[in-house]
Amino acid sequence: MGSYNADSGILTALASQLRLSATLEINELVHRQAAKGHKVVHLGFGEATFPIQQSVIAAHRQASDITSYLPVAGLMKLREAVAEFQSRRLNHKIHPRQVVIAPGSKPLLFALFDILQGDVLLPRPSWVSYEPQILHASKRVFWVETDEVDRHTITESSVEMAFERGVSEGGNPRIMLINSPSNPTGQAFSQQDIDIITAFCRRHNITLISDEIYADISFSENHGATPCSGSQFDDGQKILTGGLSKTYSAGGWRVGYAIFPNNGFGEKVQSAILAYASECWSAASAPAQEAAAVAFATSPEMDLYRSQVVALHKRCTLALYNALRECGLAVAEPKGAFYVYPSFHPYTQQLEALGIVTSQQLSHWLIEECGVAALPGSVFGEDDNGFIGGRYRLRMATSYLYFQSHAERYERGYETLALASDTRTPLALQLLDESILAIRKAVGKLRAVA
Repeated sequence: MGSYNADSGILTALASQLRLSATLEINELVHRQAAKGHKVVHLGFGEATFPIQQSVIAAHRQASDITSYLPVAGLMKLREAVAEFQSRRLNHKIHPRQVVIAPGSKPLLFALFDILQGDVLLPRPSWVSYEPQILHASKRVFWVETDEVDRHTITESSVEMAFERGVSEGGNPRIMLINSPSNPTGQAFSQQDIDIITAFCRRHNITLISDEIYADISFSENHGATPCSGSQFDDGQKILTGGLSKTYSAGGWRVGYAIFPNNGFGEKVQSAILAYASECWSAASAPAQEAAAVAFATSPEMDLYRSQVVALHKRCTLALYNALRECGLAVAEPKGAFYVYPSFHPYTQQLEALGIVTSQQLSHWLIEECGVAALPGSVFGEDDNGFIGGRYRLRMATSYLYFQSHAERYERGYETLALASDTRTPLALQLLDESILAIRKAVGKLRAVA
């Protein structure tokens, strides 16, 4: 029998660099700490955990015996529901034929990076999976620097500098990806930001991908700007992506979508995506698509559910933000989603005295010494040696602060959602209170460092 030489290598150079996603990695670390008997406040995982709307659950159950492959582009009534919902949101007619359904928006983004030409301009910081997806599509990332305070706002000079740097370094920046409201910052673009980005992309013939997975969790109408609204969506090279996971707390069902503009560019890219999908994922789950068709409906019951979700996320996220600010951390007020992105740089002297010089080390210290799980800014592209506004950043997610267990999620979840819209009604969120207390204790430890 022949022998195997491990040193000969079996993986490609790119595959050898693959690492477990940071969000999943910290989730496993929390479980390990819990298994040791250590209590951990979980602010590290961005999975929405509200009870799923009852009609959506019923639709999934009723469709549980559908086992046949659905069309590659998706169930027609789901494509119609997404088109109608987005037509209302974007104030522009979207046709069902422009919509492609996939098992989550993640594979759609990966496929787009794979089929589109050129390297990618990416705001710093950005969601942990964007950069690995880009790199494994054999493309280069050129970071667009963002505002020191909110770590989100993009200026004309910052995006032009990123483009010029890409060209000067031998790259070919032809794609830009944006995400608003943002993971990790919780910030959202203003209309002025969107105008700067769209004008830049038009000027340089750049394809603009707008990941709007959190678009429905916006804390005010002033923070809902998108490059895909109105007739401008069909003007140029734009693609909108979204999904079921965040607003509807159904990440495990894996339903995402992409919407392509009604022009020659859109038709060409959509045709390539469908060919790619036919050889890759074939189709999203049939029962999940049936349920998603109900979820994306513009019915009064779904509109009510969406408004309750936003209200509860807003109350919890802003409560955490206010506590962080009171602790003396550098943090901008979130505008949507369920993330807060504080910097501990006001405590640089104390952190360095503890031997902590990176956000990764800060993240480990917090979970091991203080029982607080949060993701380091470095996994979102932050440079620990870069601008001070980006140093010692941690992403904190509020999505795990509502219910102690799956059973509690459904025992009192609907009542909690119903109460959320009335700001006069206090909400009993024990995990939120515990997280604030744990953060205050952690900051207290830092203040006590000589």
